[in-house]
Amino acid sequence: MKQTLLLLAFALLGVNGANAQLSGKLGKVADAVTSATGNASANGKSSALQSVANVISSKLVPSSKQIVGTWAYQEPAVMFTSKNALKSAAGSVASATIEKKLQSYLSKVGIKKGKMSITFDDQKKFSIKRGSKDVKTGTYAISDNTVTLTFKGKTQPCKVTPQLDNGTLVIVMDATSLKNFMGTVAGQISSLSAVTSLLNAYDGMKVGLRLSKQ
Repeated sequence: MKQTLLLLAFALLGVNGANAQLSGKLGKVADAVTSATGNASANGKSSALQSVANVISSKLVPSSKQIVGTWAYQEPAVMFTSKNALKSAAGSVASATIEKKLQSYLSKVGIKKGKMSITFDDQKKFSIKRGSKDVKTGTYAISDNTVTLTFKGKTQPCKVTPQLDNGTLVIVMDATSLKNFMGTVAGQISSLSAVTSLLNAYDGMKVGLRLSKQ
């Protein structure tokens, strides 16, 4: 029963249709999965709907001093703007699906664990590397819980939401900023459409990169 419900949930995520209808269907499936797996969780077993996502907190926004350093890419990240947004997006069902799709995209454009990094210096400048090569540079500013990245040669800045917890820096963004960021850093966004379509289906969901300090 659990496996069938989960397969149905992931199938719904791949259906093109009205965003509201898609979200509603997914929510119903998630409720069913939660009910079906509740006893397993109570007995100490892993629940099929155990959340792998986090809720964005203003308390975890790094200061200009804390963000300084070199941060290496580890894995994709999915976060929500509130607990209500997390619940409406069906929690880990949606999170696991979009993380998988984002991981596939990142691998295709050469962004792999330990092979890409972002360096922020104390002069409000940043640089992004893939392997040993600088691919992009620019300036940054932290204000109103947002890091604004202005890439050299670009007039449109990219706004990302930063979170810093236990030595891990997460930068997440909405669909528009994700296309802006990846288009600038990776040079291609055609295969990113599967991720942005899911992002647009849920209010309050953001995705991006999880990095650790080198």
